[in-house]
Amino acid sequence: MGGTCPPGEAGIPPPEQVLLVDDTPANLQILHQTLRGQGYRLLVARSGEQAVEIARKARPELILLDIMIPGMDGYAVCRVLKEAPATRDIAIIFLSALDDTAAKVRGLELGAVDYISKPFQAAEVIARVETHLKVRRLEQCLTRANTELRELNERLEDKVLERTMQLMRGRDGIIYGMARLAEARDNETGRHLDRMSRYSELLARQMTRAHAGLDEGWVVTVRTTAVLHDIGKIGIPDAVLHKPGRLDEAERRIMNRHPAIGGDALEEIQLRWGNDPFLVTATEIAASHHEKWDGSGYPRGLEGEDIPLAARIVAVADVYDALRTERVYKPAWDHHRARQVIVEGAGSHFDPQVVEAFLAIEDELETISTQWAD
Repeated sequence: MGGTCPPGEAGIPPPEQVLLVDDTPANLQILHQTLRGQGYRLLVARSGEQAVEIARKARPELILLDIMIPGMDGYAVCRVLKEAPATRDIAIIFLSALDDTAAKVRGLELGAVDYISKPFQAAEVIARVETHLKVRRLEQCLTRANTELRELNERLEDKVLERTMQLMRGRDGIIYGMARLAEARDNETGRHLDRMSRYSELLARQMTRAHAGLDEGWVVTVRTTAVLHDIGKIGIPDAVLHKPGRLDEAERRIMNRHPAIGGDALEEIQLRWGNDPFLVTATEIAASHHEKWDGSGYPRGLEGEDIPLAARIVAVADVYDALRTERVYKPAWDHHRARQVIVEGAGSHFDPQVVEAFLAIEDELETISTQWAD
């Protein structure tokens, strides 16, 4: 299943390569049978050293990597590949019978995108592989779209504006597709992205009244990139993301990694493209929307104005939407009860100025919540 981009991408892409790494022939046979017929070119390695060699030569799009392999184990293979510029973008999914939380955390911290416990279901493996390959395709499309956009902006020709607008629409479509892909893994999101985009736009526009340096272009950027706030959840294992009950401490640590995962992924695109305001804002929102004004948030414990303004805005929008939306563990709250939480969080959880902006337009926010309810 080769990656595709919006109209304009010429030619038929080659099949995506998936490297299967396991020292047990029976396991390799099961994986091969599971993924055969999915349109991928399957590569096989039976040791860590062989996996590194094949990865360096073939540059597969994704690796299904067993942890307990002889010689160089799966963790070491992941570390070596992530340290090398030529292979660090390869998506790695760990496969292992080690089902303890510490093993999963270690794998994710080394740069793996997911973790599948053995014994696994064929349908789960197929779904996880396709999900992460979709993310890779969309990231590549976004990088190419931004590169072409920069090249067009450097040429002051008559048709630059028209083509730029086309690329911006394509870029926005890719962004929304990436956000939808992450959202699809969460059974409770409904129209969350639509509401988040609108809440963030209204709050950002209200904030321009208190900040002279902010303009309508910035408002549009916040509106568009707000949908990527939870893109990092694509890297959270299903066992944690879909757990019906309350998360324990170890599971909460895994869940709390999603801002860092999302921020790192977008920062990689930003490093290739440059300090484009669009990507800068998207990265700030994904990485910092769970930071708190008093420094008690995560993942970095940022405080006050060290938290990017766009992330402070999305933090208020995200909490308001969560309170106003029904979940398996709670009913939907009415506007006044949710409003009280926002007001009480001013100066601790939330930027007081963003809370002021919230109160100034609360009728509009309530209307959006009601009209666009799930």
